[in-house]
Amino acid sequence: MLNNAEWPDRRWRIGAIAAVLAMTLWRVGWLAASQAELGVDEAQYWQWSQSPDWGYFSKPPMIAWIIRATTDLLGSDSAFAVRLAAPLLQGAAALLVMWFGHLVAGGRVGLIAGAAYLTMPVMTIGSMTMSTDTPMLFFLAASLVAWLRLVQLPSMARAGMLGLMIGAAVLSKYAMLFLLPGLALAAWLVRGWQVPRRAAWVAGCVALLVVAPNLWWNLRHGFATLHHLADSAGWTGLRLYPAEASSFLLAQFAVFGPVVFAVMLWQSARVLSGRGHPALRGAVLLSLPVLVVVTGQALLSYAYANWAVAAAAGGALLAALALQRAPRLLLATLGLHAALALALPLLPAVATDLRLPNGQPLFKRYLGRAEAADFALDLAQTHGLQAIVAAERPLLADLFYQARDRQTLVFSTPPAGAPTNHYALSYPLPADWPGDVLLYADATAAERLVAGYPGARELGRFAPTEGWAKGRTLVALRIAAAYWRTAAASGGTLSLQDRTSPEAG
Repeated sequence: MLNNAEWPDRRWRIGAIAAVLAMTLWRVGWLAASQAELGVDEAQYWQWSQSPDWGYFSKPPMIAWIIRATTDLLGSDSAFAVRLAAPLLQGAAALLVMWFGHLVAGGRVGLIAGAAYLTMPVMTIGSMTMSTDTPMLFFLAASLVAWLRLVQLPSMARAGMLGLMIGAAVLSKYAMLFLLPGLALAAWLVRGWQVPRRAAWVAGCVALLVVAPNLWWNLRHGFATLHHLADSAGWTGLRLYPAEASSFLLAQFAVFGPVVFAVMLWQSARVLSGRGHPALRGAVLLSLPVLVVVTGQALLSYAYANWAVAAAAGGALLAALALQRAPRLLLATLGLHAALALALPLLPAVATDLRLPNGQPLFKRYLGRAEAADFALDLAQTHGLQAIVAAERPLLADLFYQARDRQTLVFSTPPAGAPTNHYALSYPLPADWPGDVLLYADATAAERLVAGYPGARELGRFAPTEGWAKGRTLVALRIAAAYWRTAAASGGTLSLQDRTSPEAG
């Protein structure tokens, strides 16, 4: 049975909520002081938000809708406005995890789970940038609360709410699907966690209705997102990569925190050996299947450290169930997490000054982006060119964002074959574009093009000494838009080689 114990003393409840609000305000305040420019993905999500839709090349649409809401609310397209929802959603998700823990095992466990969740290193970093993980985790936590509320008092309205939250989580990031097998197993196998069959069908139908427009978008766009996800998986037959799987698992000690992840593994081992309270078994089913699925992906190819973040709520509950019996370890764990949670948001405020031992800026990938884009935009304006064309996704992301207050248009080079990123899918240079354009490309690719197409004329070179493009030379060329039509007619290359990997999954 679910634990119906009351919350701790009212002062503890108020203190816990106040702590979440204080941490959220701390994160928002330092976010406003951040010197870090928008990263490639963030700039792309902002560009998506300018044309709200039911889907995009590599992700479902929720993040674009949220960014549109915050930028409209603030009347600004600044990096702060783009990122504002991140700390707010992280704080709201922590309160939901607190509620979830209370529904499972009482108020004390809920308070610990919420604190562990809020101060996980991955949540702190997630509050500093805008990523698809953040809205997914909020709706995931809301799904867990809706699920247990449905168990407490079944009704069609609560079943519909559960389906709505699951659907919204899937529209935030498809990684929510990693959690669904464990959720289904817990609802089926764990005593006190079962959902009535009829209510489960209602929830499933509502979730499908919520996700259906995104499925329709994929159908109309040749299942672009699904093809992208298959490409991102990077499977190469039956070859295994145990080093990748080991590296992924080791990274989880940093993602969730060393003690929390160690407790997750220990508690999972106990459950697999036949021990543990039903609440423990349910929590394991909300975390272990996610870790198994993503570790399997790493074994077959690779996996980024954050790909198992859907296990965070279950992991926080596991940690709370164990650490409540070890006060000293609990205080040490939360103290370490809190110290990191307070310190890390300060770093972007001095992003231009922080250096690694090799002299490179710690936030290199978030610096120099505006300067590189403005170089091409200024040249286009000087030479009377109305359009800039590029092949690399990072360049396109920065150009679109920096051109927001300019008259210059930005396009992707027409793709040779299937598009490899959002810009090639949605913004290829029109086939009938008249006149010349400014082509912005890496020096090696640009020189190759000039050698094969004498009509291209160099306008300038950008070789930054700092920031993301340090060590590279970017070249701006004036070239006739007809180049791509000529190349297509002769069977030549339609687009310059993109030195970067395809769009991240």
